[in-house]
Amino acid sequence: MVLQTVLQEAEQEYCKRTEKSRKLYEVAQRVMPGGDTRTIAFFKPYPLTMDRGSGPRLYDVDGNKYSDFLNNYTAMIHGHAHPYILRHVKTALGLGTAYAAAIVEQSQLAAILCKRIPGVEQVRFCNSGTEATMFALRAARAFTGRPAIIKMEGGYHGTHDAVEFSIAPGNARDKNHLAWAPIPDTRGVPESVARDVYIAPFNDAGAVEEILQQKGEEIAAILVEPVMGVAGVIPPQPGYLQELRRLADQYGILLIFDEVQTYRLDTGGAQRRFGVTPDLTAIGKIIGGGFPVGAFGGRSDVMALFDPRQSGCLSQSGTFNGNRATMVAGIASMELLNEQAITRLEELGLRLETGMVSAIRRYALPASVTRVGSMLNLHFTEHPPADYTSTISPHKGLSKVVHLELLNRGIFTAPRGMWNLSTVMEEADIDQAIDAFTDVMSKISRFV
Repeated sequence: MVLQTVLQEAEQEYCKRTEKSRKLYEVAQRVMPGGDTRTIAFFKPYPLTMDRGSGPRLYDVDGNKYSDFLNNYTAMIHGHAHPYILRHVKTALGLGTAYAAAIVEQSQLAAILCKRIPGVEQVRFCNSGTEATMFALRAARAFTGRPAIIKMEGGYHGTHDAVEFSIAPGNARDKNHLAWAPIPDTRGVPESVARDVYIAPFNDAGAVEEILQQKGEEIAAILVEPVMGVAGVIPPQPGYLQELRRLADQYGILLIFDEVQTYRLDTGGAQRRFGVTPDLTAIGKIIGGGFPVGAFGGRSDVMALFDPRQSGCLSQSGTFNGNRATMVAGIASMELLNEQAITRLEELGLRLETGMVSAIRRYALPASVTRVGSMLNLHFTEHPPADYTSTISPHKGLSKVVHLELLNRGIFTAPRGMWNLSTVMEEADIDQAIDAFTDVMSKISRFV
């Protein structure tokens, strides 16, 4: 009841500040189910309607200004409307946007990715992270001749059928008859798909090995985020990723890293940061410079399955694969993301984490922060979680309150508690966010 009262107060303030967003949401409901076309961007009482973005700022239709600590769920690593990226895209647009033919920029961006990412010898482009993981899994099945995969509980890999399991199962695993049985996260996924999906807790290589011991002849791949995203920026424990690499080699299967979010952690991605090279890598987000993109790459012998010169090759097409705007923006984005930029993001991330943890301790709250590089997550748990199950808390509902209270103070974050940084942020942006966060922690401390 107390939580509901606090939430109502936050909603009332939010509604006062965002009247135009409310009216536009009412219009949207007439033509889109729930007034929404992107589930993750929806939150109650209604989502904001943005007017524009510039640098590290967003401006909604009511004229409110926000420091963007969400960055389109990690995609906008250089903020909004970056002049260097825009200059290149504007020139490219005058040449036409997409044709059913190759363009030189495809090879240029591909070469950058192959040079930077240890596990990528060859790469193909698509239009989303969902497509990237979908084709990586298809390649693994084709290469091994096996149908099944192992994915981690709480792991998010897009919205195709094979990965829509055990993303947010609550406490269901405790009641399930078999710990590694998949739990569907949405209706509409055929039961037959679940027969080829096995679930293991993140940071538990022993559970992966147990599955392989019993089902190894069925398994084509281990699919894992090197750092869990949707589950709450949960880092790998020392030796975990190395052990997955060993198990993949031992059982003759492929190790796939989903680096759609984590590629921002190093110029060579999380695999370079943690020193573990997968067989295949799915990437997206920042490699499109703010435009729709996805890509998957890996060992040349596996990627050869897509070679159209070969009889029986795997087909992978998309009307806008490798379109000019995305390729040009992606090249510019990669040029901006050098070692100095990564180091600076690391420093800003540490500054933000230190300030958040200080506020939590100051008010003795049952909360913790996980961080890897420029990605952070607030958890209402006493200790930083190591897997999905340890994120579950009776205080988890406070995340909704914190999200709205931060919005009311001009800080734009994810409803689930995730923060991430852009290269155009300054120390003053971090300090402003810490002040707002501290104010919110002070407010909710009276009700916890």
